[in-house]
Amino acid sequence: MLTATTALAGSHGKPKQAMFKTQAEAEAAAPGFGCTGAHQMGEMWMVCDKHGDSDHHGAH
Repeated sequence: MLTATTALAGSHGKPKQAMFKTQAEAEAAAPGFGCTGAHQMGEMWMVCDKHGDSDHHGAH
């Protein structure tokens, strides 16, 4: 089963991290998912202003 932090495969088949410990880290990674911003998920931060805004819908 895939986790939120390893849901998407990068260009070399390696998982892309979608959840981070800080808002700044998530915001910096957001463009790689085709979105901007970040939103809080419990104690972690996830890429994109809103859940599901990623170009890879349902993948994170």
